[in-house]
Amino acid sequence: MNARAGIEGTLSFQILVIDSTVADVRLKSSRATGIDRMLAGRPVADALSLVPMLFSLCGTAQGVAAARACEAAAGIVPAGAQQAARELLILGEMVASHAWQLAIEWPRLLEEAPDPGTLLGIRRAVAALAGALYPARDWTRPGGGALKPDAVVLDDALEHIAGAVVTLVGAGFAEIRDSDDLARWSRRTGTTAARLIDRVMADDMAGFGRSGVAKLPGLPDRWFADRLSADPDFATAPDLDGGPAETGALGRVAGAPLMVALTACFGNGLLPRFAARLVDLAGLPARMRDTAKLLEAARPAPPDAAQGASGSGAGSAETARGRLAHWVALNRGAVTAYRSVAPNEWNFHPRGAFVRGLVGLPADDGLRRRVDLLIAALDPCVPCSVMMEERAGA
Repeated sequence: MNARAGIEGTLSFQILVIDSTVADVRLKSSRATGIDRMLAGRPVADALSLVPMLFSLCGTAQGVAAARACEAAAGIVPAGAQQAARELLILGEMVASHAWQLAIEWPRLLEEAPDPGTLLGIRRAVAALAGALYPARDWTRPGGGALKPDAVVLDDALEHIAGAVVTLVGAGFAEIRDSDDLARWSRRTGTTAARLIDRVMADDMAGFGRSGVAKLPGLPDRWFADRLSADPDFATAPDLDGGPAETGALGRVAGAPLMVALTACFGNGLLPRFAARLVDLAGLPARMRDTAKLLEAARPAPPDAAQGASGSGAGSAETARGRLAHWVALNRGAVTAYRSVAPNEWNFHPRGAFVRGLVGLPADDGLRRRVDLLIAALDPCVPCSVMMEERAGA
């Protein structure tokens, strides 16, 4: 819904309605699986410089996950400052991704004008982070690049990001503790985010799309390495102990007081999912400030750090949409196999949160609008299409 088709592919949903009830939801993904062929035979450094350019969205997280996978395969442990710098880049990208939703997608859902100015300001501030950390733009280098933090540029960027987040979310959000607080805040706050929350609550959609699908826990990279290396199909249909799982902001902020209250009432329905994105976004500027305190100048790793390395390993990174993992096999410093699993494969699994949240629900005149909201709440990183099909019962 907010991405151009590329290596990520597209998603289409066919919703079958029988006797005014959603009987089935069929998903079709055209996600490309050719990343292994694109990277096969390339030296580690070349592969890592290419990965961020292959993805139209979340390129930074993709690049960091790839770097971590190659470092795990080569037995390289980056310095703490290098890890902090990469994490800061990821957090910035998460802000920009959330901002796209609040400034562009959520207004569309409400048939309001978008806010491209605020989004552009955030994107410029986020783009400034990489140059303020790595003048040579070599942050994907195995072991880390030439890290020379520019405190002035970083402070300016972080200050702008913090202010823009308040503009998008709305003042007073941090004080909300339960659904009553949320309702009052949504009625008196003038942001698109507040109006969307108000619409969901006023139209009795808070629990729409809820299901019993488990949240993906904070699994170690080794877990992903075991599964991606053993089963090529895991990359397109991942499972947690044989069942589907949901990844994203809802799991990351599950312990926040507001989220505890909302999920107790509405499970993983629309209101908790949209609120989780706001909780996540509102907390990112402070997380970025804390991460920036861990920065210090660091020399780049030796250019031959991964040269000649053989082995395999996985690396992961958080995105606004959820957990991303890459796995790589190296032979004498060259890529021989490569696989990845993205949040879309979890959240839009054939037996996952989207499908199970719809099957069995009544199909009235408002179903299509609620489906669009559910897609936006789960936030696929690829273009989507929806087709409704009605049949008479037997």
